[in-house]
Amino acid sequence: MSRAHSNLSVAPLAALSDAETRKVAIVLYGLTMLVSALLLFQVQLLVSKFMLPRFGGEPAVWSTSLVVFQLLLLVGYGYAAFSAAKWNNSLQGRIHLALLAISALVTAGAAAYSRSPLLPLGTGAGRSDVSPVWQIIVLLLGSVGFQSVLLSATGPLLQSWTSGARVRNPYRLYALSNLGSMLGLLTYPVIIERYLSLSVQAWLWIAGYTVFLIAAGICAWLRTSDETVESPPIARRRKAKPEVPPRMLWLAFAACSSMMLSATTNLICQQVAAIPLFWVVPLSLYLLSFIICFDHARWYKRGLFLSLYAVLALLSLKTLPAYSDLTAGTLLLIFCATLFAVCMVCHGELVRIKPGREHLTSFYLWISVGGVLGSAFVALVAPHVFDRFWEFQIALLGSGVLAAAALVRDRSSWVYGLRYGSALLLLSSLGISVGAYIYTGQLIGFEGKGDIVVWRARNFFGTKTVLALPQGRFLVHGHVLHGSQNADPKTRNEPTTYYIRQSGIGLLLDHYPRSPGQGLRVGVIGMGAGTLAAYAHRGDYYRFYEIDPSVADLSLGSNPIFSFLQWSFSEGDVVLGDARLRLQEELAAGNRQKFDVLAVDAFSGDAVPVHLLTHEAMSLYLAHMRGPDSVIAFHISNTALDLRPVMDALVRDAGLRSIEVESSQGDRPLWVLASQDQALLSLPSLSSVGRPVTVVRPIKVWSDDFSSIFELIAAGALMPGSSKKLP
Repeated sequence: MSRAHSNLSVAPLAALSDAETRKVAIVLYGLTMLVSALLLFQVQLLVSKFMLPRFGGEPAVWSTSLVVFQLLLLVGYGYAAFSAAKWNNSLQGRIHLALLAISALVTAGAAAYSRSPLLPLGTGAGRSDVSPVWQIIVLLLGSVGFQSVLLSATGPLLQSWTSGARVRNPYRLYALSNLGSMLGLLTYPVIIERYLSLSVQAWLWIAGYTVFLIAAGICAWLRTSDETVESPPIARRRKAKPEVPPRMLWLAFAACSSMMLSATTNLICQQVAAIPLFWVVPLSLYLLSFIICFDHARWYKRGLFLSLYAVLALLSLKTLPAYSDLTAGTLLLIFCATLFAVCMVCHGELVRIKPGREHLTSFYLWISVGGVLGSAFVALVAPHVFDRFWEFQIALLGSGVLAAAALVRDRSSWVYGLRYGSALLLLSSLGISVGAYIYTGQLIGFEGKGDIVVWRARNFFGTKTVLALPQGRFLVHGHVLHGSQNADPKTRNEPTTYYIRQSGIGLLLDHYPRSPGQGLRVGVIGMGAGTLAAYAHRGDYYRFYEIDPSVADLSLGSNPIFSFLQWSFSEGDVVLGDARLRLQEELAAGNRQKFDVLAVDAFSGDAVPVHLLTHEAMSLYLAHMRGPDSVIAFHISNTALDLRPVMDALVRDAGLRSIEVESSQGDRPLWVLASQDQALLSLPSLSSVGRPVTVVRPIKVWSDDFSSIFELIAAGALMPGSSKKLP
């Protein structure tokens, strides 16, 4: 946008001499920006939660969604920058009015056509023959892409339109926009997700979007009345533009903070649960840093936040090797505090090098490009480049390098103002570098050095490693143990870890009443090392459902890494894909599995996918059971959340009886066994160690249309510490 705008008035504001009336118009602009930002961030959470069951409940669903929405944000910012630079005031208003009208028609058509007004293309399951990443991208672009572009464009577009209304600092309106984003995030898990079903949420969002369309339409109509012609392109080109180095710094700082956001969110979700509440916390801190920094330069104290960054960076790097020894609350506090410090540094430095208002839309465009590049690196590039999770360290240390570069570039910084400023910067950089080297070495040793790593892979479903230690081989997902097999040939086929014979599933399979001549049919959701195949007798049938092909390969072939399945006495099959979707397909084809026992043992890191713990999931499990004496066994060991209230509500809703069995040996596995047959749960082997499911406060049963982790936490369902130790 050219400087000629600064002397133009926004009609009919141009005809208004009353300052009070002008303030009313600015309030309209501000409220429209607030509403647009709130709606934009709530729709991210809403549609991402809708997609989770279709893609296995993986944290990568959110990181991929974040890339898409940042790309849509970039498109919106690009439209705003082009509009401000190329069109006169009246044309800007007319074109924006037309786009708003098209959006209204598209949204109304989708609402009339589909059960969900936001997701007309999202009613089916994810396809196993197409990359989940590309399916998510297509789904989001086809369902809420157009609306998101208009919402994204509102902030920079209206800020450029306020130039004639004599707003002293239009960048403060950017802080207001981020405040709306933060309100959208915080109200979602605390209020909307907790009390409203997904379908109601969708219609409520449509109502809010209608309000936005009306408000934005009024703003655009005001713009159409201004026939002022912009300064000619030649004159516009003569205006001073930012130098190339600041533009590259805009891009780099935005990319680092965005990468840090995505990487931190992945860390948290893999350890707790891939749900909106744990997406909201990091994203809220990210936005809070924008609000603080762009409200006024005085809030960013360079010395304070750089010192905070240095301390927290070292603390986070030191924490990574000790991941499994800390509580979820401690991890959440450390990583979120580090994220906030990084974002304050990146966004505070952005404010220090921001341009004048004539380049405002261009500045936002570069920030948006950086945001897309940062999140795309985490979601799309890193899984194919790295065999483990390194992007957190890259973003963390990269932001420090950028901050040092900004200090050196700024002749007014303390590097030049203090007598030994250069030496202090050098020592600080050296200290962080040495600490990073030491703690990264510990992390490599913690995750397994090259001589003990048998296998390592990373894909959409996370990072998996098999370690060969003297006592046996261990399967680790992220930093969580998922199974093991003993090295001693005498005990090689003995169940280990969460599946020991004293565990709930072990006692059940060892003592389940068998009819003469009839083997058991056992279903297992989540293959891991295939340990449960060790319980098979001749004539039994075991059917494993595994979403991650790389994990299934560990137990298949002529020379598998884990041999439980190979040495099993049972017949068996391995079904690839999300277990719930495959079970639905089998039921629709009339292929009831008639399981005597179904073990639900799926984990993403340390998190149980929510879509496997819903009313609809339980109904599907029951449809595949042989009869009333069949048992569904849920493995709910977790370092962060106590899932017993979820199980209690689920079992009561299905009209079943249940007991919990927590072994005091090994890895202290916690299993909940549910059946219609109370007599089976009262078998001596089970009744001696089992007890009714312990719940402090009941919660509402989860469904595909409703689940709330906030309600679970409010019910006191937090685990005091870690129970899943790595070898």
